[in-house]
Amino acid sequence: MALTTTWTSQDAVEFTAGTLANIAAVVTQVEKNINRGSIGASSTPTSTEVNSWIVQGKQKVQAFYNFLWSRVFAQATTVVGTYRYALPKDFTGGGTVLRDLVQNKRLDFIDPIGFDTAFPDVAGSSQGVPAVYTIKDRELWLQQPASQANTLELEYPRSGDDTSASDLTYLPELIRFDIADFATYRALLRLQEYAAAQHFKVEWAESVKLSRKTDSKKKWASINYQAQNWHNVRGRRSRRFPISTFTN
Repeated sequence: MALTTTWTSQDAVEFTAGTLANIAAVVTQVEKNINRGSIGASSTPTSTEVNSWIVQGKQKVQAFYNFLWSRVFAQATTVVGTYRYALPKDFTGGGTVLRDLVQNKRLDFIDPIGFDTAFPDVAGSSQGVPAVYTIKDRELWLQQPASQANTLELEYPRSGDDTSASDLTYLPELIRFDIADFATYRALLRLQEYAAAQHFKVEWAESVKLSRKTDSKKKWASINYQAQNWHNVRGRRSRRFPISTFTN
């Protein structure tokens, strides 16, 4: 039987709606770009195809480019005596932060090998307030097993999974236009207009490249243009894993 845990994502702060406020507006932008009339169920490409390319564009932006604003906060309730919890379905790796909102504290992360070495029999441990955690594959493990129902909040990188088919509010409008360019590129490939498709592919790639460069400058400025010491990140120490394990 599959391990299941109910996580409730907290509302993200929305960017300005702008011209491309939702998926339908992005589809309209693709229509303008390819200039072949309305996109519908029987057109070439179909509306289903265009929507799937838009979703793919959303996922590429989030999964590959790690922008400053791409964090998700999700909450779950601990179960008495339980130490294993399924991670959110859109979790695909990356740095995490876990907080106990009832105890008002942050749990320390321990890498899986260190966790197993320190706590070889978590199931047999006495119940209490969990103080540390690790991530094994797509599971969250706590030590100790919970002695009461506390609310945990997990912060992790947004993957871009299509959890809300029409949601673009967590993306800046410039990125929405980039996604429209990506979907246009795929649509023109479908129409076998390869030269035009290459143009939109370059537009997509160059814009995202510029966005990454701009974002990296913001990150560099946020740490006063100094490289962080990976031995001590946000008060946590590790000898096993680099900085990406703990921070983002």
